[in-house]
Amino acid sequence: MTDTSTAAQPHLSTADAALIPTETPGIAVANRSFDAIVAALRSALLTLSAPQQPVSVAVPPVIARALLERVGYVDGFPNLLGTVHSFAGSPARWHELQLARDEQNAPWHTAQQITDVAVLPATCYHLYPLFEGKDLTEPVVVTAEAYCYRNEGTHEHGRLRSFRMREFVRIGVADEVTEWRDAWVARAERWLGDLGLDVSVVPASDPFFGGAGRLMGATQREQQLKWELTAPVGDGAVQAVASANYHKDHFGTPFSIRIGGETAHTACAAFGLERITLALLAAHGPDPASWPARVRATLAVGPR
Repeated sequence: MTDTSTAAQPHLSTADAALIPTETPGIAVANRSFDAIVAALRSALLTLSAPQQPVSVAVPPVIARALLERVGYVDGFPNLLGTVHSFAGSPARWHELQLARDEQNAPWHTAQQITDVAVLPATCYHLYPLFEGKDLTEPVVVTAEAYCYRNEGTHEHGRLRSFRMREFVRIGVADEVTEWRDAWVARAERWLGDLGLDVSVVPASDPFFGGAGRLMGATQREQQLKWELTAPVGDGAVQAVASANYHKDHFGTPFSIRIGGETAHTACAAFGLERITLALLAAHGPDPASWPARVRATLAVGPR
């Protein structure tokens, strides 16, 4: 029996890395070569962070709506939020609703109800509740990766609605978490530069502060709460491929996280794995085997 699984879609097995668009804007499928680069980036980032000895956890791609409401995300970014809906009751009840809907000529989604979970908008939202009510004796660094979702209103290149985000979070006191954040900015800039990317470090508004944060965007930039690292990702687009943020006590206060009896401050460093991969493809071409030797060595991909 002949295996035709790749015959119909030969580009899925090609050596050229590709992110394959679907019929839904902002949703794409990574072929094997593209995903191999993502895996190499994941490994390189964990190696880069190794001296900090981060605690690694696995988090799901969904999160409680109540938690997002608690941290202000729902209030600040309802346009980006993706909620999860379900059909209520048993299969028998569903068939009853189907009949009633058919009689009323109502659309199928009228039988849905919103559940208590939403699609995860940022990996780190799962991490702060792990320390709720704790009084830490020393700073903590935690890392996780997840598929995230944001209902982006634009279809520009590199701005996906579903994407993988690796985050590192530091919980401590104000001075040392800002030093940690700034060190990550410098480290990430060097690392991305070693990957042959044309990187710029730019101040930005911090999304963790919700609607009020958007109104005070200029002040946030002046306070340097958020730095983005941008790079060309193809098709003339320049996107943020990584960011480093200082949240002040935005998470320490609602979760009653303390360090030495004082309210903890937090910072995070986040890396968009698909966007970095797109930037690498834009800079060096679709075949990792032909990339510059220094890039291949940094990522341990292709012949070395």
